[in-house]
Amino acid sequence: MIYIDKVHYVKDEHGCDVIGKMKYTSNLNSVATEECTKSDMIDYVNKGNSVKTKYYRNNTWVSGENVRVIDNRYLRTDSNNTKSDNLGNLPTY
Repeated sequence: MIYIDKVHYVKDEHGCDVIGKMKYTSNLNSVATEECTKSDMIDYVNKGNSVKTKYYRNNTWVSGENVRVIDNRYLRTDSNNTKSDNLGNLPTY
C-alpha cells in the first residue's frame, strides 16, 4: 500500500488543470518524499497495487480514499466515472 499526500498540477493541451506528478510514501505516518508522474501512478495502480490518499489532520495522519484509474488516463478517489482527475482536496506543491 502506498499513500499520496501532495499533487502538482499542470495544464493539458486544452488549458485544463490536470495532475502532472505527485508525492507518495508507503508509511501512513510520515510525510511523502518519493515523487512520480501521473502516468507512473496509473501504471502502478493498473498492476493491481493499492493506493490511497492521506491527510494531516489534528496533528496526525489519516488514511483517505482508495485511488482508482479511469480510462487509463485519470486518477480518482470518488465512485463516479467522470473523465477528469480527482484526488480529493490534497495539498499542492
